[in-house]
Amino acid sequence: MLADPGRTHYDLHFRVLGFPVRVHPWFWLGTALMGSRTLDAGVEFLLAWIAVVLVSLLVHELGHALAFRRYGSDAEILLFAFYGLAIPTHEVFGRRKRIIISLAGPFAGFVLCGLVYGSNVALGWADPGAPHQVFYLYRTLILVNLLWGLMNLLPVYPLDGGQVSRELCGMMWSNRGKRISLKISFGCAVLMIAYSIFCVLDDRGVGAGFTGRLPWWFPPGSVFTAILFGFFAYHNYQELGRTTWTDTHWDDRLPWAR
Repeated sequence: MLADPGRTHYDLHFRVLGFPVRVHPWFWLGTALMGSRTLDAGVEFLLAWIAVVLVSLLVHELGHALAFRRYGSDAEILLFAFYGLAIPTHEVFGRRKRIIISLAGPFAGFVLCGLVYGSNVALGWADPGAPHQVFYLYRTLILVNLLWGLMNLLPVYPLDGGQVSRELCGMMWSNRGKRISLKISFGCAVLMIAYSIFCVLDDRGVGAGFTGRLPWWFPPGSVFTAILFGFFAYHNYQELGRTTWTDTHWDDRLPWAR
């Protein structure tokens, strides 16, 4: 579902901790579009937003890549529009290992969030008296790594939580596990779509001001999250149909004829 879009002549290449990193040109455009509202405050805020997303996605994928290395596989990191990938050189076998690899990405983001918060507690570099740009950088680093990490843990495939859900369901229900995990994934995606639409309508004055009463750290839904989880729901529904058909139809052809 989230695939390597292929290499271009405009990719940015560098290495971090020995891992090759490739930034696709669509990363810059997608990230700029996602943070376009910050232009109202000034171009420096948009640049800060792009920098935060770049660092946060890179740290997230480094978490996966380091876990792959721990289990004997090297990895390449790709940053694309709206997502990143840690692409291993070969498959890692073992459900528990794959669960740890999936959780390593959000955990790396939580560690970065903690380091940013702790550094401000110790040094006060983003206290209320700091320049607006500095406070924005601090707040955005906290929110992106905390909220995106929590969203990534939702049991919606192909998010990291969906990967973990698939492995756990496979451990509990064996051959039926993938189908059960897809049902969970589809149901959660639909709930996220409904929540996002409700938040958008509420923000526009249709509701009773529900989103205004949410804690600052709780992510309100948006048009973007509605579209994103709609995409996930559609592909999960398609895969669920294919998996259900495969599980209920016996293929008696010889292996090389399938």
